[in-house]
Amino acid sequence: MSERTTGTGEAPHYDLAVVGAGAVGALAAYYAVRRDPGRRVAVITHAGRGTGATRLSAGFDTLTGHNPAQRALAARSTALFDELAAGLGDAGRAPVDVRWLVARENRAALDATMADGGRTRPVTREQRALLDRTFPGLGHDDDQVLLATAPMTAGQPQWLTDRLLDEVLGRPDNTLLEGFRVTDVRRAGGRVELVAADGSRITAAKAVLAPGPWALDGPVAAAARERGARVKKVVAFHIMRPPPPGAPALVLEDADAFLLPHRPGGHWIFSITSPDWGRGPDEPLTVDARDRELARALLARHIPGFLPHLLGGRVFSDCFTPGHLPVVDTVGGDGVVMAIGGSGSGYRLAPAMAEDALNLLDGRP
Repeated sequence: MSERTTGTGEAPHYDLAVVGAGAVGALAAYYAVRRDPGRRVAVITHAGRGTGATRLSAGFDTLTGHNPAQRALAARSTALFDELAAGLGDAGRAPVDVRWLVARENRAALDATMADGGRTRPVTREQRALLDRTFPGLGHDDDQVLLATAPMTAGQPQWLTDRLLDEVLGRPDNTLLEGFRVTDVRRAGGRVELVAADGSRITAAKAVLAPGPWALDGPVAAAARERGARVKKVVAFHIMRPPPPGAPALVLEDADAFLLPHRPGGHWIFSITSPDWGRGPDEPLTVDARDRELARALLARHIPGFLPHLLGGRVFSDCFTPGHLPVVDTVGGDGVVMAIGGSGSGYRLAPAMAEDALNLLDGRP
């Protein structure tokens, strides 16, 4: 970011500019107009609404956290999702039963991650029978146990983002600027000036910068790196086998992987942890042979009956921060806030991140 004191010319002016039209940006814009219906908001994206990490997110909302701060964010986001559902009539979320495969010695650590204070319990005979019908060949090592928790949720991140932006853009004077890649954010005559790659510009009284995986390639790059942010490839395969009615999600806790029934697509989403760091969203990203071998090894060990159905998938990148804790902070002075570092959990933490960003701008605690 840079400072400038020259006039703004004929650049369009708004009360709030939100850079990023993913889950965090859409929520920030939605909360802004809910607080002040007269606030003029510009949502800015160099691509399209709900693209990138939001469009490709599995939408799995586990009420867990790596540390107390992330657990508090997860719990608050769940409450905010419930408020969204009440206000919108639907937040695109449905409960899903969750089963966990974890080493016995790690069970206490798993319990400690539960944001709602819940605890795991051994699966019942009926639950195990459903698991065996759902996951052909399901097996585990002698030192691992299958556990159950309270139901969690599966959401539709892109659907929710579109719904929120429709609410924002349905109000007079609000706008969506597509193809506007912000390369600089600077002070100009007491306003915030946002400059695009082609030289176009707008001004705003305040700005929220929620660039998602583009955090290291834009106006918050320096501040993001100072806080230890890195980008990483995120991979999920598709298991082309229809989930049966009542099918639970299965979390392979020790492998940081999960299988989620994706009913709209009629298949399973198999999320694995890619080892590829430093892979930004503008680089060519593909599901490669190393990813596939990792996925096949996990399936061969735990659900061999899924191996023939491992076909296709989704790949993108995300911005990861130390401790998987998002960074919501002022950048370059008052009036500009960045909200970055979903760390693969951007959708499920987005409501709390967006609320915190607006609270900083509006001077709320």
